[in-house]
Amino acid sequence: MFGLWLALSGHYTSLLLVLGALSALGVSLLAARMGVLDEEGLPMDVLLRLPRVTLWIIWEILKSNLGVIRVILAPSTAAAQLVTVRAGQRTAAGLVTHANFITLTPGTVSVQVDEASNEIIVHGLTQEFCDATTDGTMDAKVSRLEKREEPSP
Repeated sequence: MFGLWLALSGHYTSLLLVLGALSALGVSLLAARMGVLDEEGLPMDVLLRLPRVTLWIIWEILKSNLGVIRVILAPSTAAAQLVTVRAGQRTAAGLVTHANFITLTPGTVSVQVDEASNEIIVHGLTQEFCDATTDGTMDAKVSRLEKREEPSP
């Protein structure tokens, strides 16, 4: 955050640089003392894999938008239902990322996330949308993002 502020502000006086560095150090020490600096909080290796997954989720969002447009133009094709998606993620952050990816794609909404059983209850606008959430593709992508090659059974 200090680097972003520095780049955007254009104020490079020595006093501001020293105070900014001390503030960043103080916040980091406070966060470490609180115990919120952990691997799950911001796993830096995820940033290397994120661009590829980002392009994939953008493509999925675009495809889902076309599906929603088809339902809008022909409302009789809507067959809303709830499905349970078995997630293969190892961490709570991975499970929530999977649920958020489902919600990001139009036509589907993650209704409930059960961390104990690694399941996500999803509301889908049509059977096609529900099938897309249960086919395992998104689970595999999120698991790869989480640095896990294949989902657990």
